[in-house]
Amino acid sequence: MTGLDAIRGNGAWIETSDGNRYLDLAAGIATCNLGHSHPAVIAAVLHQMEQVIHLGGVCGHRPMYDLADRLAGITPDSIERFLFSTTGSEANEAALRVARAATGRTGVVCFRGSFHGRTQGALAATTSKAAFRMGLGSGGAHVAPFPRPDELGISEQEAAAHALGELDQLHRHQLAPEETACYVIEPVQGQGGCHPAGADFLAGLRERADQHGALLIFDEIQTGMGRTGEWFAAQTYGVDPDVITMAKAIGGGFPLSSLGARAEVMDAMRPGDHGSTFGGNPVSCAAALAGIDAMEAEDLPAHARELGAAALARLGDLADRHPQLSARGLGLMIGVEVLDPDAREADPTLAAAIESAVREEGVLLIRSGPDGNVIRVLPPLVITDDELDMALGAIEKAAEAACRGGSRD
Repeated sequence: MTGLDAIRGNGAWIETSDGNRYLDLAAGIATCNLGHSHPAVIAAVLHQMEQVIHLGGVCGHRPMYDLADRLAGITPDSIERFLFSTTGSEANEAALRVARAATGRTGVVCFRGSFHGRTQGALAATTSKAAFRMGLGSGGAHVAPFPRPDELGISEQEAAAHALGELDQLHRHQLAPEETACYVIEPVQGQGGCHPAGADFLAGLRERADQHGALLIFDEIQTGMGRTGEWFAAQTYGVDPDVITMAKAIGGGFPLSSLGARAEVMDAMRPGDHGSTFGGNPVSCAAALAGIDAMEAEDLPAHARELGAAALARLGDLADRHPQLSARGLGLMIGVEVLDPDAREADPTLAAAIESAVREEGVLLIRSGPDGNVIRVLPPLVITDDELDMALGAIEKAAEAACRGGSRD
């Protein structure tokens, strides 16, 4: 929590109860891809509320059917069927259940630094922070390394090869391939510190899933709906999963999540095997449909791709001037890591100082990583060039002041 109380929002801006306005580079933790109070979403929601608000799965309804059709058109080609729920945790719980049902196996491989939710099954596959897992057993989840080229000081290709080699050793020593139901991975880790998986690593997972008869699950709860420069990171990387989970931005700001999968995978679950009282709520589905239409009309995935590349280059230049900083990301999902330049250890105190100074300039940021030392840049995708320029200027000003004396110039 930031300690701020918001009273209204519009576009990329929020206004707080103390009368201040902030350019929002948190976007509800990558939920408000359309910004705040988008008129198309408001109109769709008001219209749907006059028709029917809630059905709880007792009856089907047109907004849910239409949303499934729309999602089939923007998700990877491998995804054919959809099951709606309310939260990202619910979607990931369903993904683990359907993977086990479809394969008849129980073993799950997740990756160090992952975050898949806060309910028991999703938490068992979450490793972004030890505190999240207190009191939990393994839940059948086995943890493999996630490629971290910057930490290891090697190339992305070398990091992928290293992580895939360690995964092969995990299968050799801990979890036999024939006991593996699925690999579950965020294409870009969010809470873990904005680490992109990279195309080579994801392609290697696809190969191993095919070889071992396991399913490949992409958790696109944060990366989905245009944030990485395509509708989904799977398309950005050119790797098709068997199962994909969606939440956050899918609902246009309303609570909604979805599990998407190949038809034969989804057929492993019988009617009634899984459900959610508020899953596929008519109002949330109407908001989602309006949001997809608006994102398409405004070409927001391309906007995110272009602005994200420029922002990452600019933050990379900032990092080149200061050994305390490094920048990485994909599209408008960018992390600036803050380290002690001598020990090369996390420096959450300096990261917090930069975050606080940026807020004084009227820009709202949040942090992630197990030590809280990664500053996240997650603006609404509707942010303009000028607004992002202002935000990056504030980050540069704050970082220059906080890192003074440690620059390479």
